[in-house]
Amino acid sequence: MKYDCILLAAGEGQRAALGYNKALYKINGQKELVLYSLEYFLKDPFCSKIILVISETDKNYFKNLIQDPKVEFTIGGSMRGDSVAAGLLKATAEYVIIHDSARPLVYKEDVYNVLNAAEETGGATLAAKVYNTTCHIENGYVSEYFSRHTLASLITPQCFNKKKLEAAYQKAAEAGENFTDDSGIFKACGNAVKLVFTDNISIKATTPYDIRLLEDLLYAHR
Repeated sequence: MKYDCILLAAGEGQRAALGYNKALYKINGQKELVLYSLEYFLKDPFCSKIILVISETDKNYFKNLIQDPKVEFTIGGSMRGDSVAAGLLKATAEYVIIHDSARPLVYKEDVYNVLNAAEETGGATLAAKVYNTTCHIENGYVSEYFSRHTLASLITPQCFNKKKLEAAYQKAAEAGENFTDDSGIFKACGNAVKLVFTDNISIKATTPYDIRLLEDLLYAHR
């Protein structure tokens, strides 16, 4: 099944303590973080095009770095939802995959499993099982424990029927609602979201520790 990929790279990297967009951080001083996931989607024959969502500040850097006819650029917003909405305006395929450029480890089986699940249900997200005990915090104390067997950690890629996701974003915008995850918007509008579990390593470059860990992993798999 053909799809368009919306690759999000408009962040500021504040938690990574870099002082600039973490997507442009050079892993082991050699290659920008964004290029790892981008290269996977460039090679995937089922990916019709990649819509790279960037910031106005980094526009020239990205356009000098990436010159491929399969890539289209668009300017994102201050919130994740704004960036996805901007990407949807350029998407033309029936299904869209949304992926964080800060997750450089992309696996073929994960992409295709999410695609197949979305084709069945309209929307699907990659997920990892939760192994640690989790709790709700109240004023610095544990207020309630949750069974890890009923929890999942949501990661990308995620895949959705484009028209249904557009309608969900429109409804969320009209209601003034904001979400940190696209599957949340999709489900809030009455759509089913299928979980696709993976055992593959998927680390998001969020903190300096994450970046150091990714550098070790990507160096080992170079």
